[in-house]
Amino acid sequence: MKRSTFIKSSFILGTGISLIGCLNEENTTGPIDNNWNAGDLAHILPTLNHQRMLISTSFRRVVNQPILKVGNRSFEGQMRDSKGFFWAFDCPELEAETEYELQLFEANVALCDSWPLKTFPKPSSDPEHLRLMIYSCAGGHPKVQDMLPVPDKEKESPDHFARKRIELLHRGISLNPDALIIIGDTVYWDLNGNGKKRLGTMQDPRAIDLAGKFDESLPILGTENEEVLKRVVSPQIIDLYGTACRSTPIFIFNDDHDYFENDEANDAIVTFPPKAFQLALGRAVQQLYFPEFLPDENRPLDLPGSGAADRVEGSSEAFGTLRYGKLAELLMYDCRRFVDLNGTKAVFVPEAAENWLIKRSQSQDIKHCIHVPSTPYGWSAGKWLEWYPDILGQDGVLHDDLPKYMWKRGWQNQHNRILSAMHEAKFRKPVTISGDLHTFASGRIYRNGDMDFESNPIHAFIAGALGCTVFPSTFRKIKASTPNAIYMEEDFENVEENGFSIVDIDSRNIKVDMYKYLWSRDDLDEIAELAPFQKLST
Repeated sequence: MKRSTFIKSSFILGTGISLIGCLNEENTTGPIDNNWNAGDLAHILPTLNHQRMLISTSFRRVVNQPILKVGNRSFEGQMRDSKGFFWAFDCPELEAETEYELQLFEANVALCDSWPLKTFPKPSSDPEHLRLMIYSCAGGHPKVQDMLPVPDKEKESPDHFARKRIELLHRGISLNPDALIIIGDTVYWDLNGNGKKRLGTMQDPRAIDLAGKFDESLPILGTENEEVLKRVVSPQIIDLYGTACRSTPIFIFNDDHDYFENDEANDAIVTFPPKAFQLALGRAVQQLYFPEFLPDENRPLDLPGSGAADRVEGSSEAFGTLRYGKLAELLMYDCRRFVDLNGTKAVFVPEAAENWLIKRSQSQDIKHCIHVPSTPYGWSAGKWLEWYPDILGQDGVLHDDLPKYMWKRGWQNQHNRILSAMHEAKFRKPVTISGDLHTFASGRIYRNGDMDFESNPIHAFIAGALGCTVFPSTFRKIKASTPNAIYMEEDFENVEENGFSIVDIDSRNIKVDMYKYLWSRDDLDEIAELAPFQKLST
């Protein structure tokens, strides 16, 4: 059976089952290797560094104290939900650049087939090459797609939406990346949205019929909120990833929708900083479904969002590092969780995290330092919670001299400090890769306000959105555009289509191949042979 046929038939068998309970009864994604037996394992998302693995899993039934064997060592699972469906495994003191055979057990009975997973090289080593798959906006509940308030020609059926994401994910993994970086918007289910009862808010009767309603007076875990959360999130994560990433480490962090709100500021509602219940939901999704960032020797352990008592030792929920020998260090940072509204002193990331970013940007112990923020440098869609003051005018273009409700100058000040630190490291090309805007884009920033970057321009990319149906121009009436303070030379007119980027890094260069798919035009079966539509290089 062809892989695409297998995925399609598997999906049809499993569709919707995860809505009525904690997890799906069928593995709707199917493994990359169709002969691999997932058994009772519903999903697995591992992360790692050169000496440690942290692995998030879920099962189709309650499991009693599972054990993960890594080579000849055994690690007890840590239960992450209140019932025993979700377990995490913290596996320290491993050897660098070593492929281990992993196996899950319950009472000495294997829960699935074994699989390989390899640790990264030591920070002091000198690897020749790193390949990454990077994308954002993979979230979306399949059952919501045909209810979206968009023109009929822009609507996807639940089956098509789910299979599209699966096919794109599998196409990327077939290109053998060393790791996946997933830049936010893993979950779409806004609590309040813009103050109106639109689909996906907890006031919408269609959303309530689909998953139930959150009760903000109760904790998330151990109450009915936990079951609502699983009905909301499992179709967006478990049904997409399944066991496909078992041998490919992933790095996931949050954007606005992962805190169950869009970034909105108007007379009716201001959605960030996240309210207590928003934050609790975002933390619960991470706790159940995907691993936190492991510690890094050059990232302070006391950064905000780090060292929580309910997480593994040394981990960070908001700020992470992918260190691959001396070849590359990718700095990943959540620009939503700690945003403040303090005027000219306002920040997207707290001061301690900014200091870390600046210090690592100017370090000389790595060949490539790549920033991966949850909100892009170099582009704007006129949204509220952006680095830039730009807003769409009546003439259909961005203006930075019009009032932007609740926008804070301090955000742009922080943006300027970080970009300046990147530019000033003249011994390498500064690079940033981001997501959020549901588009593909690429260019070089030569000017930022009155700052001249021409001697070492910022190479900026937006990596593409794996799953979204709605693009910025649908509601905002403008595609991602260059803000007025930025002078950028773009490589192409940015493209609002689904897809991902493959990033190849060697000692001399960074290459970015972009893969796109437009659901209303292209055949799903074509994704398995998808070729890059842009081949870019720093």
